[in-house]
Amino acid sequence: MSTARAQGISLVTATAVVVANMIGTGVFTSLGFQVGVLPSGFTILMLWLVGGVCAFCGAVCYGELAAALPRSGGEYHFLSRIFHPVVGFLSGWLSVTVGFAAPIALAAMAFGKYFSTIFPQTPATTWSLVMVWAILSP
Repeated sequence: MSTARAQGISLVTATAVVVANMIGTGVFTSLGFQVGVLPSGFTILMLWLVGGVCAFCGAVCYGELAAALPRSGGEYHFLSRIFHPVVGFLSGWLSVTVGFAAPIALAAMAFGKYFSTIFPQTPATTWSLVMVWAILSP
C-alpha cells in the first residue's frame, strides 16, 4: 500500500526564492545604476540604511496589524476591514498583476542581459522569455 504525499513548496524553498528575488533584482541589478549616479560609497550605504529602516517599520506595522486583526488574508484582510472591501480587492488585484509580475519580469530581464553576454548571437529578450517560460511552466 503506497501513501500519496501532497507536494508543495517547503519553507526553505520559499525563503530561498524570496531572498534570491530580493538580492538578484535588488542588489545586483539596481546597484549598478546607483553607483553611476551617486557620488560616494558612503551615500549609497546611507540610502540602503534608510531603506532598511523603512522596511523594518513596514514589518513592524504589519506585525501590529496582524496582532490586532488576527485572520488569514494579509493585506487584503487588513485593507478590507480598515477601509472598505473594494480597497482590499483592488490591493489584491494590483499585487497579483504588478507586485508579482514586475519582479519576475525584472529578474528575467537581468538574466537575459547577463546571459546574452555569454551567447551574444541570441538577443537578451529571447533569454528572458525562455527563463520565464522555464520557471512558470508546469
